[in-house]
Amino acid sequence: MKKHLPLLLHLLLWLGLLALALWVHFGIDRTEMPLSWVALDVAQTFAFHLVLFYLNWFILLRILAKGNVLGYALAVLLSLVLFAAVRSPIEIFQIEKQASVSPKAAEVLRKHPNQVELKNVMIPLLVMGLMNVFLSSSLRVTGEYLRNERRRKELELQHTSTELELLKAQVNPHFLFNTLNNIYSLAYQNSPATPDAILKLSLLLRYQLYETNTPVVALEREVEYLEHLLDLHRLRLTDPALLTFQVNGAINGISIPPMLLMPLVENMFKHGLTTAPMEVTLSSEPGSLTFTTKNRLKGSGPQGSFGGIGLQNLRRRLELLYPQAFSFSTRQQDQDFIAELSLTNLSKPVPSPDATVLSRY
Repeated sequence: MKKHLPLLLHLLLWLGLLALALWVHFGIDRTEMPLSWVALDVAQTFAFHLVLFYLNWFILLRILAKGNVLGYALAVLLSLVLFAAVRSPIEIFQIEKQASVSPKAAEVLRKHPNQVELKNVMIPLLVMGLMNVFLSSSLRVTGEYLRNERRRKELELQHTSTELELLKAQVNPHFLFNTLNNIYSLAYQNSPATPDAILKLSLLLRYQLYETNTPVVALEREVEYLEHLLDLHRLRLTDPALLTFQVNGAINGISIPPMLLMPLVENMFKHGLTTAPMEVTLSSEPGSLTFTTKNRLKGSGPQGSFGGIGLQNLRRRLELLYPQAFSFSTRQQDQDFIAELSLTNLSKPVPSPDATVLSRY
C-alpha cells in the first residue's frame, strides 16, 4: 500500500480538480451548451493542465535542481506562453460556439466583445498556468523534502544503532581483559579459588552471549550478573567482606540496557584499593534508578583522572540511550572516589537496529 501511495495521491489530486471543473460548469456557469461540448471543454482543459503539471514535475524542475534558477524561470515562461497560445484559439472558438447556441451567452458576448480578443483570453490562461506550475513545484519540493528528512532520520538511527553496538562491543573485551588478569593472578599463585573463578567467568560470558542481544534486559537479570561479577572480584580479596552490594527498593518490572552498570564496577576495581572498603548501592524508586559505587583510591591524582575507556563509553551510551533523562557524576572525597548514575525516565524507548523507520514517500 505504501509503495503505491504517491500514485494514489496524484490520482486523488486530479479527481479533485476534475470535480472542480465540472462544478464550475454545472454549478456556477449553468451553461446551455450541449453536454458533448461541455465534456470536450473539460477534457481539453484537463489535458492541458495535466501536460503542464507533469512537464514541470519531470523536466523543468530538473533545471532548477541543477541550480540554474534563471534557466528554470525562462523555461517556465516559455512553457506558459506556449500553453496559453495553444489554448487561446480553442477558448475563443468555444466562447463563440456557446454564443451561437445560447441566447444568454450571445447577449454577454454582444455587451463584452473584447472577451474574445486574444490578449484577454491569454492573460487568464497564463495566470491559471502559473498556478498549475506553482502547485506542481510545491508538491514536488515538499515531497523531496519529506523524503530527504526520512532518509536523514533513517541514517541517524542507523548511525546511532551502529555506534551503540560498537560501544557495547568495546565493553566486552575491556571486561574480559580485566577478568582474565584476575584469573591469571590466581592461577599464578596456585590458588584453589581458580576453578571457582573460571566457573563465575563462564556464567558471565553465558549472560553476555545469550541474554544481551536485546535493547533492554530485566533489571533482576542485570543485578544477578553484577552479583556474579562481584563474586568473581571477591575471590582475589584478602577480606571478601570489604566488598558490599546493597539493593534498595523493588527492582521487578524495570528494564535497562544490558551491561550498563558494569563499567562503574570495573572502574572501581581498576582504580580502587582492594584492602579498603568498596561499596556498591542500587536504589530504585518509582520512575527512577540510582547506582552508586564508592572506593578508596590507590593513589592521589587530579579529580577526573580515575576512569578510562569504560567510563567514557558509559557516558556516550547514556547520551545516546537516555538523552535529557540521566545524570552521571564522579567526585573525589578525601581519598574516596564516588561515582553516581541516575536514570530519571525508565520508560524511555531505547534505539535499536531493528527500529521501524518511515517508509519512502
